[in-house]
Amino acid sequence: MEPPEPLEPRLVCPACGTSVPVAPEARCEVCGGSLADVLEASRGPRPPLPPRRLTRAQRRAILRPKLRAHHDLGTLFLALGALMLPVALAFLRPLLLMTAIFLGVGFLLRRSGWPGALRREQRRRLRALRWGLPAPAELTRVERHVIPSLEAGRVVQLDYAFTVHGQPFLGSIPSPHLADAQRRPGERVWAVYLAEDPRISALWPPES
Repeated sequence: MEPPEPLEPRLVCPACGTSVPVAPEARCEVCGGSLADVLEASRGPRPPLPPRRLTRAQRRAILRPKLRAHHDLGTLFLALGALMLPVALAFLRPLLLMTAIFLGVGFLLRRSGWPGALRREQRRRLRALRWGLPAPAELTRVERHVIPSLEAGRVVQLDYAFTVHGQPFLGSIPSPHLADAQRRPGERVWAVYLAEDPRISALWPPES
């Protein structure tokens, strides 16, 4: 399933009331009025101060395997191996080899389905969402994926940029939502970042 093509972003000019496309100079093409205040309002409400409480759905939307089928199959193999192990040790020693195969295959499938590096990245993003400081940000790239089911339902990769004490930082997060395929570079958003390491950041509000 291919994500839909993004629509041209438009705003209503507060001066003349005309719906106009968003230009880089942030001015109405009809009356020349400034669209800066409208663009700033489109950023949405400022993130609340940390620590922030995330719902279970928001946490699960971030902490998810890269390949769900591999991870679930690995969990099944591990569970079967764990059930067979006491029986093999107590009664049927020949089952030990099959039990070891089940446990080994299960471990490898779970590890390939949810790599350790991805787990660490997702936990860092959770820390930023709970404890991060807010910063105005802007989308710099919206990369659309034709086959989202291969990687944890990822449909879109959103790249963004923000500034901390005059120093620019970049961030990137995956999204499973088709609606995000409609977003365009230049859109004003909020980011949250860790004060001790602004390279660890996330977009606010979190997906759910």
